[in-house]
Amino acid sequence: MSHGRQPSSRVLSQVWRPPVAGIYKIYVDGAIKSGDYVRGVGVVVRNEKGEFMAACVRWLQASYGARQTELMAAIEGLRFAIDMGFIDAILEMDAQDYINSILSTEECNGIYAPLIEEVNSLLKMFRAVVCQWTPRGGNKVAHTLAQFAIHCNDFVTWIEEAPIWLLPVLESDVLAFEC
Repeated sequence: MSHGRQPSSRVLSQVWRPPVAGIYKIYVDGAIKSGDYVRGVGVVVRNEKGEFMAACVRWLQASYGARQTELMAAIEGLRFAIDMGFIDAILEMDAQDYINSILSTEECNGIYAPLIEEVNSLLKMFRAVVCQWTPRGGNKVAHTLAQFAIHCNDFVTWIEEAPIWLLPVLESDVLAFEC
């Protein structure tokens, strides 16, 4: 486990994979409501057994594009994990080029620079952290939460007990891994 901008090996599986004991996986995703300025971010934290630890959703009213929304999801996920005390973690998202931007050692000068700088600043607050890409199939729970956030119009958290409507998605991830 490394700190900061250390890449992990690319995750090729389409299903959830557990971290090593004592490490938490933070999955994040963003969603955009077509034809509107509504964005949603979803975050879920799971332990090495696949157990649900915590989740949050945030509704955003902004004109962010897809890239900015995904970076906002990473920021929200990192802040949430820090607030919850999950400081040994793996940040996973299904947007590989965004992970590459976060991990890049080159200076970022575009419109995304402030968001990438904020992500990197938050990463420094972890004791140990790795950022890695996972395909959409390995990020279904965060995707479902981000879609929910679009219609939520609020910031909502769940601690240790997932909402009933999310249980089938959580269970299908672990069952797919066990098969």
